[in-house]
Amino acid sequence: MTTSRLRRFEDKKASKRLYMAVAGSIALLFFLLFFGLKILIGFSIFVDKIRGTTPQQATQSDVLLPPMLDPLPDATNSASLSIRGKADPKKTVIIYVNDKEYKKLITTDTGSFVLDDIPIEEEKITISAKLLGDKDQTSDLSNVISTSIDRTAPELELTKPSDGATINDGTHKTIVEGKTEEGMRVTVSGRIVVVRVDGSFIYSMSLVDGENALTIVSTDPAGNQTKIERRVTYQP
Repeated sequence: MTTSRLRRFEDKKASKRLYMAVAGSIALLFFLLFFGLKILIGFSIFVDKIRGTTPQQATQSDVLLPPMLDPLPDATNSASLSIRGKADPKKTVIIYVNDKEYKKLITTDTGSFVLDDIPIEEEKITISAKLLGDKDQTSDLSNVISTSIDRTAPELELTKPSDGATINDGTHKTIVEGKTEEGMRVTVSGRIVVVRVDGSFIYSMSLVDGENALTIVSTDPAGNQTKIERRVTYQP
């Protein structure tokens, strides 16, 4: 009887020890999950501070994003170009013209930059850029923008109306008809006219009593213009 009680007492002690061991293991696991990672991060930051930098700062100082240049028109008749772009604030941007280094400039507080009066000396000009880092490292090349030089005015023919014509048909209108090159922009006294695929156009122009001065202009994408003037008289 005494042996049986002693055995039960020992079994209870063993069960209690097992319970305490399991509870302790669970508590240790929770402690490591909640506090262990924070301790490791804090230790890492402490080591980085001793070295004088943080991993994020080191990464940011080594990575340079290339500038982004605004697009240029497909063609221009200008003797010079102006370019605009965006990069990291207060950084040095290297501008390349036709693959040759042209100029360095500093970006603004917002990262924008503008370069005016780039001379155009060839029929086609390409512009690109790189960002220069504090350790003289450079970024990848930016997007490449380009434009062609076109200083030739477009062709323009006018079949109607004839210069000096007198109109008295009661419509207070005259037909303006002609042809220009494909892709041109045509206006009649400032009013935009629809140009067909073959370059032909026709427009009904309202007139006032007496003499009317009509100005027909064809403009190409580079800004070159050809102008024809007609004077017609409307008699009520």
